[in-house]
Amino acid sequence: MNFLKKQGVAWVITIVMIVAAIGIGQAKSRTFVVTPEPGYNQPGAAEEYFYVYDDAGVLSDSTEKKLGQRNLDIYTDMDVLIAVVTCNYGGDLFDYALDYAEDIGLGGFDFIVVLDISGENYWLVQGADLVDWFSDEQCGEYARKYMESDFARGDYDSAVLDLTEALEKWYYDNY
Repeated sequence: MNFLKKQGVAWVITIVMIVAAIGIGQAKSRTFVVTPEPGYNQPGAAEEYFYVYDDAGVLSDSTEKKLGQRNLDIYTDMDVLIAVVTCNYGGDLFDYALDYAEDIGLGGFDFIVVLDISGENYWLVQGADLVDWFSDEQCGEYARKYMESDFARGDYDSAVLDLTEALEKWYYDNY
């Protein structure tokens, strides 16, 4: 027991504990811990809707399933997600998107696409760890380029499918 009373041993144990704590913290930062609806977002359970929340009821079932399958594929390949949310919010959509992303447990390398149907607006937000690779300006450019015309016509299915396909391609090309 005298071995543990030496100052050098105490320093080594302290360093090991700090490194372990950092490692555990990093591992937990990529873990999805919140699931708003039972059965959603867990591989193997309701996989066809994996991180797709059509709260406004404007997406077709086939679109929801296609989005869910895309998410399963990129989650399996790269451990990233592109969550899609529709709502009738009418307020500050950026804050809404950030809050929703936190509620469903998105990580720093994920995206969230929010369509506010009653507010006639949409928003694309990247995770904090993507900011250096995919800027806020790029989020706006991608959203406008791949969603604007379809969204304006009320074709929400095409809007989210086009945008998520482009983001999925971006992941495979750059991530």
